[in-house]
Amino acid sequence: MSPRGSAILSLSLGFVVSVLAGSGFLLTLVRDDLHFQCSFLQMGSDDPGSFYCADGIGYIGVGAATYGVYGVILLIALAVATADPQRAGTQSRLMAGISILPIAMFSWSNWYATSPRPLDQAPGVNYWVQPLLAVTVVLATAVIVILTAGLLSRPRFRTAGYIAAMLLFVVGVFIQPGSLSAVAVSCGALVAAVSLDRRVPNEVESPAVPSARENR
Repeated sequence: MSPRGSAILSLSLGFVVSVLAGSGFLLTLVRDDLHFQCSFLQMGSDDPGSFYCADGIGYIGVGAATYGVYGVILLIALAVATADPQRAGTQSRLMAGISILPIAMFSWSNWYATSPRPLDQAPGVNYWVQPLLAVTVVLATAVIVILTAGLLSRPRFRTAGYIAAMLLFVVGVFIQPGSLSAVAVSCGALVAAVSLDRRVPNEVESPAVPSARENR
């Protein structure tokens, strides 16, 4: 399969995995960990209290908004994969940059889901730190690795950086399975970036400098 075909396939598979495997974990994260659309009730002074949440239908809007954004990201990535860039490595770097967008969406939406509510709604509960702090640190490290790899001129070094970022993404999923919805899309884009780098000669890329003959 051609590098472009491999990129398109990996992008599509990443989105499918996100929807089929990640949506259930996302619902668990939003409802059971972040307690979004939940109320904490105590029936008397001796009752420790518990959360009462909306049923599954009440979270359809969350899923529609999340996967609507991921769908737009997929379309942008497919447009980049089918483009014909003028400079070597441009396509791969753009695809790697796109892989950051699902992580940004995941982090922002979780912050939004937890920030509007008072911290004392449930005693001893921090809606963000407990379920998300560790995975956020891992995902942020992966983003830094991707950005650093994109600055490298040798395709093989960029590929090594992208693979390292994917391994960090996998670690993030083990820490917080709810991140799979975003990580699957991001990994699909990173695999696409690696595939597109196969089109680049495996040496240091030099900027395109017009020859003196072309300037005449």
